[in-house]
Amino acid sequence: MEWIKDLSDRLVIWFLRATSRFGKELTRDGRAEQALWREQRLKNLEGLAHRSRQRFGEKPRSDRR
Repeated sequence: MEWIKDLSDRLVIWFLRATSRFGKELTRDGRAEQALWREQRLKNLEGLAHRSRQRFGEKPRSDRR
């Protein structure tokens, strides 16, 4: 029975992704702006992680770029 639930969940997710128009209506400038915002959010998260390591004395991860 669980495999049927899992299969139906996967099919629903696939269907939603396949039929979604999210982001497709953006202009070239809109896509560039979205990319800049995404990059800024990533930098903010990296800064928060860095401050957290400093505050709690954890060593930085070695697998960083």
